[in-house]
Amino acid sequence: MITDTSFNIELLYVLVAVNDAHSINKSSDALRMTQPAISKKIKQLETYYGKQLFLRSAQGMTLTLDGQNLYLEAKKLIQQFENMHALMTESQVSLADLKLGALDSIASNMYPNFFSHYLSDLKEVTLTNKIYDLITPFNSGQLDAILIDHEFSKEFTGQFEEIQLFEERYYLVYSQKNKDLVTLNRPTLDATDLNHLKLLMYPKYCPIHQRISQIYQINNKSLPDMVEIDYSESTIAMVANSDYVTILPKSVAVNKITQDPTRLAMKQLAEPFMRTVSLFTRDKATRQLIHEMLIKS
Repeated sequence: MITDTSFNIELLYVLVAVNDAHSINKSSDALRMTQPAISKKIKQLETYYGKQLFLRSAQGMTLTLDGQNLYLEAKKLIQQFENMHALMTESQVSLADLKLGALDSIASNMYPNFFSHYLSDLKEVTLTNKIYDLITPFNSGQLDAILIDHEFSKEFTGQFEEIQLFEERYYLVYSQKNKDLVTLNRPTLDATDLNHLKLLMYPKYCPIHQRISQIYQINNKSLPDMVEIDYSESTIAMVANSDYVTILPKSVAVNKITQDPTRLAMKQLAEPFMRTVSLFTRDKATRQLIHEMLIKS
């Protein structure tokens, strides 16, 4: 029997959080409420339905049968509520109000149609080869959304939304006349193979350089010796005319090889040499809008 008509969606969030944590104490941080406030919400919910929803013991909080039934329905209602909220706020987001940033390698090789079509519709567009040209303004709120490697998201501050766009391998790009590659006739190369090659890379600020360094660090391997050049065309020209090699994501590597197929070649690097590219925003509505536009383009 219902004895109290005071009810709001927050009570269901409390029920779900406490059950998932099996503890009022552990759910306190997630709910951003004090333990007395959570206890009061649970009591309010039990009063509303006129049923005991939790069994309290030294082992923690356990749902009663009535509590379990309400928990299942609460999960559905919360999902519907969040979908409705996203739907209602989505119409308030306009491309004309958004400031978008992306790594140049992503924009030019994977989404050229999107950027050429919507360049004038967006409030501001930042295309760069330097990851901190995106990370710093995203953290400060100067960019609403960015397209960047997932692996750099550890540099973000505050809450954010993410949706994965694609994954791709890294490839070794080299001259077809490179005598150092003659003995490496396997289709896939690993980190050990790179130690015997003359590696040419963009400077440390470059996302490719950063990601390769990250991969070596994660796998507890020392970086091979490398020479740094600041310009991509100079790097490719040097590779095409010498025994130097470079490492590029597949989309970039294919682009370079296609431009000079008689002199350049490429080999796939082993599994750790992967990149995952994601769209990051501060809210769900912006994420959904830009993601839909990327798919359509």
